[in-house]
Formats: sequence, structure tokens, C-alpha cells
Amino acid sequence: MIFHSSFLVLTATTLGSLIHQSVGQAPYAKSYAPAYVQCPPNIEWVRPATGLSKPESAWVQGRKKVVLAALGAYLERLHIPDFNVSNYLGHMHASNFEDVPIMGLAISGGGWASAYTGTGALRALDARLPAAVQHGTGGLLQCMTYMSGLSGGSFPTVSFAVNGFPTADEIVKIWKPTIDRLGANQTTQYAATFTDMFKDLGAKMEAGFSVGTADLYGLIFGYEFTPGVFNVTLSGVVNETKFKNHEMPMPILQVIELTNSAAELYGLKVPVLNDTTYDLTPFEFGAWGGSASSFTPTQYLGTKLKNGVPMNESACVVGFDGAAYAMGMSAAAWNLWAIEAFSNGTEGSFSKAKRSIGSLMNHLQRREEIVPPATITEIDGAFQKALNLSLTEIAYAEIPNPFLGVSSASPYTQTATDLSLVDGSEGGQTIPLWGQIQPARKTSFIVAWEDSNDAHPYEWNNGTNLYNTYLAAKAANLPFPIIPPVSNFISHNYTTKPVFFGCDKKLTTTRDSRAPIVLYLANAPYSSYMNYSAGVNVMSPQQMNDIFVNSFNLVTQGNGTLDAEWPVCLGCAAIERSLEKAGMMTPAQCKSCFKRYCWDGKVGVGSNKTVDLSLVLDPKVGYKDWLNSHMYWNASLSHGNAV
Repeated sequence: MIFHSSFLVLTATTLGSLIHQSVGQAPYAKSYAPAYVQCPPNIEWVRPATGLSKPESAWVQGRKKVVLAALGAYLERLHIPDFNVSNYLGHMHASNFEDVPIMGLAISGGGWASAYTGTGALRALDARLPAAVQHGTGGLLQCMTYMSGLSGGSFPTVSFAVNGFPTADEIVKIWKPTIDRLGANQTTQYAATFTDMFKDLGAKMEAGFSVGTADLYGLIFGYEFTPGVFNVTLSGVVNETKFKNHEMPMPILQVIELTNSAAELYGLKVPVLNDTTYDLTPFEFGAWGGSASSFTPTQYLGTKLKNGVPMNESACVVGFDGAAYAMGMSAAAWNLWAIEAFSNGTEGSFSKAKRSIGSLMNHLQRREEIVPPATITEIDGAFQKALNLSLTEIAYAEIPNPFLGVSSASPYTQTATDLSLVDGSEGGQTIPLWGQIQPARKTSFIVAWEDSNDAHPYEWNNGTNLYNTYLAAKAANLPFPIIPPVSNFISHNYTTKPVFFGCDKKLTTTRDSRAPIVLYLANAPYSSYMNYSAGVNVMSPQQMNDIFVNSFNLVTQGNGTLDAEWPVCLGCAAIERSLEKAGMMTPAQCKSCFKRYCWDGKVGVGSNKTVDLSLVLDPKVGYKDWLNSHMYWNASLSHGNAV
């Protein structure tokens, strides 16, 4: 995410006076500042993390009924031999929808790259795209109950939800990716200057709330991914027509809390393995365990609570959960970017340190800078000059602690005035699976899309993040598939083709069917070399088309040319857990699919070779040859490939 220095210099030199002249709003906007209201009666301000909340539970039950109709249509199109769709649907109805499979999509961190390629994957699963239906993958999206994202993956997760769940092609028209949100020279409804964005941060600050880089980034993301930027909240999703009618998945964002156990470099904190992962949904904010083990209503996030009740009945907060700030929280990685800059790239590498279970200090290889050191200094200076805030005050997303004094919280969280939150992948899990694998949500099938650029030097993927989630789930006794080491991902080419984990319930942490089957799909070059930088935020129509076509080819396996049976295999995995619950046999074709696409539990010698990929659909076309015929990618494909 490369900021344009000239605008930051302008901000740093002029904003001090601008803020004091007028805490105004940019044209087309209302206010970025949350508002205070009278506290409503009969609110459960804090609940223990036992089961789903009543609102989510009721919504999921309603979603199951809609899912079942979509699932029936999807399965009928697949024509699975020896499988009676009517009998299957009949059982689901007879179980009062209890056995309807709960599925999800998880889009990894990875900046704009993951946001765009992940949206391409979603597009290939959507029944509203005729080509996806034609090639057998369309319709699975309509069967999903949850959609989770973190960092760049939070952009589409939030955007689809607050825009009323349009198609991917429709949402790109809303996003207008040809506009540079990092270098706007005037404020419009689609982008804002840094001066105007800092004025809006000043409005939030004067209202009594902390502000920082999560707010600044949130505004940048908001101008692209949310309609109108302001007064669009995550909790407001519950009022969207398609959400109320259970016609879309529920969004889940993932962030991590920093506590007194956090490591510290250059005066900045970074998470350690036991720091707590938090959910942020339209219904609730909180954690299933760890330092909180509690939830609070998202709509009133920002309200000062103590011992589970408001400190001031006349000062409840609304609007703190702005959709823009929600994305900013999920992508709050300024701490690692600053550490990388201050250490000249020897420590805090965002692309590696945040995604490794190992020590932060062990990762010394430097990747292309997402935020150049000079820009780090300029932004820090802008906050200091305009708002009198230091680096440590702006490095994290800050939330008034709703769990102050709550007995289920850790000693630190019980006494902390504010929660300090950072990018959800800094704890080693850049695929946001944690919220979906909680036993209360009972997910049975999850599509995990990854585009996190952690296979150096060519910035593909190597399975590290999925493996890390397995280690974390195992340590927490959560149901999850067993995942082989990274060396096996490389030796078996699991990052270039679809692979299922957990088909055999014995190959899970709990050795039973409580664990979901996970389909791992890593961004790979099928028709285009899509290992471009995560920080590239401007895309031409030609580039977006290449992104969408490449993701479509990956999800559909080249429109079925690589394996005509693949769509059936995908459907088989999606319903396998529910077949077991229903007491129905796995069809013979599904068993055949599982032999080819499911990890069999064998851990081989593996490989540590460099992940250097060629076009799956046309291996003879090397990177340079492809780039010569796609010259409009020159400025974006900065990672390159081996020649």
C-alpha cells in the first residue's frame, strides 16, 4: 500500500491549523465520529462465550431453510450417480433442518491482491453467474452460511455485506478500482485527500475516541468498498433486505488483541502465540476463549462498560462499528510495517513474521515493502503534527474495553481501559478460519482461499497459514483437519490445485465428524501470472478481467478441462458430513473423488524447493512471454518469476 509522499507532506504541514479551524466533514459525507445516545433497556451488554447468541442462532436457523432450497438446486445440477437428491432433502426437512450442512468461505489476508482474487473465487461459486452454473461450481456460494475475512480479505467480506450482496461483476462497478485512493487530489464520494481524511479523524478524536492508522486505512478502504463511507456500520448489515431474508452469508472479521504478554520491538508490541483472536460480526464482538471468553453487541461497540453494564446510561455509543473502521481494524498492521522500516527490513517482515508460528526474530528475509520507510516517517509525522499523537498511540486499533471488570476475562483484560487490536494474521493465521471452526457454529465444510504471498521470492503460497491454524486448533482442542507440514504442500503441489483436508474424520484433531472438511485453494497462475503485489490498489478493467478469469479457471479447474469430474467432487465434499449425520451412504463417485482430491494422511519426505510456478493451463508460456503480451501489468507484477 504505497502512499504518495507529496500529499503526506501537505498533511503534516497544514493540518495542525485545519483541525482547529473546523472539525468538518468532507463533501458527500456526514461524520466519521461515533455518536452518543441514551442506552436502550433490556440489552444483554456482555454474555459468556457459550453457544451462539440468540440473534445469530435464530438467523442461522432461518438461513438453513434458504440454504436447503439452494443446495437442492445445486445438487440436482451435479447429477451425482446413485444419489437421490429428493431423499436427501426429505431427511433435511424431517430433521427440522438440524442436519442441513453449515458451510463457509474464508478469504485470506493479502491486501488488495487477496481482496480481488478472492472475489474472483467467490464469483466462480455464484449461481448468479451463468458460466459458473454451466461449469458446475455455481451455486455453492448460495449454500454458505458464513463468509470470513481478515486484512485484505475483510474488504470483500464487508463490502458484499453492506452493499446488499450484489454479484462480483456488479460490485466491481461499485468499487471503481481504477481510482487511486492513496493519491487523491480532491475529495469526492469515491476518494478523499489526506487532509480531509485527517479532518475526519480529528472529529472522532474530539468526540472522545482514540484514532490512529487503523482509522486512516479504514477511510482509504471505505471510499472503495463501502457505499458513502460514513454512517455505514457493520451492525447495520442486520437491516439489509437480503440478510433479513437469510439470502446471504453472515460476515465474520478476525482481529487479535495485544496484552501485557506481547513481545516488543522498537517500542511497538507484536502478538505472541497465546494472544486472543476476536470475532467481529454484525451481531457481536468478542472472543470464544482466551482473554475475554465473552461477547458484546456490535451495535454499541465503543460504549464504556464496567462489570457488564454501561458506566453512563446517557452515553451509549453508536457508529463506532463503522464498516470502514471494521476493515481498518482487521488490517491494523502498522506495528509490523514500522518495525520492518526501523530495522531496515531485518525484523518484523509483515509477509513472513505475521504468518509464522515461530519467533518474530527468526524471519530476516525482506520482501518488497508494502509501506516504504519514508512513508512510515511521514505518516507518523502527520499524526504528530495534526493530532499530537505519537507512534505508539497510532499503531493499533483501540476500542473502549467492553469486558472491563468481567469475571470471565483475564486479569489483564479485566483491568484494561482499552483493547489494543491488530491485523488478524499477526498471530500466524492469515486465513480467517478461527471464527468458523468454533464448535458453536458447527461448520461442516469451509472453502479456504489464500493469496498471502508467503512463498518467497516469487510471492506465491506454501500452505504455512493453514498449517498454523491446525497447530493452533490442536493446542486449543478445537475440531479441525490435520494438516501436513509445508514441505508436503510443496512436494505434492497442493498450492496449485484443489485439495481437501479432513475427508476421513480420523484425520482430524478430534478424530470425529465435528471437524469440518476444508477445501484449500491457493492463488496460482492458471491463465495469468497473478502474483502481483498486495499493495497495488489500482486496477484497469483489463487487469480485473485477468484476475477474475484466472480465479475462475482455478476454481472450475479450467472450465472442467483439467478434470470434468471436479464439480461433482466439490459437491461431494460439501455434503459429506451431512450425509453421515443423515445416516446416508457416500456415493461411489464421491468415494472415487476423495481418493484423488483428499489428503490421505501420509507425510512424505517433502520438499523445500522454491515455489516458482508456470501457467497451469499453458505451461509453455513463461512469465516474460506472458508479460510481453500483457504489458498493462508491467507496473503491478513487481515480484516477477524465474526466467
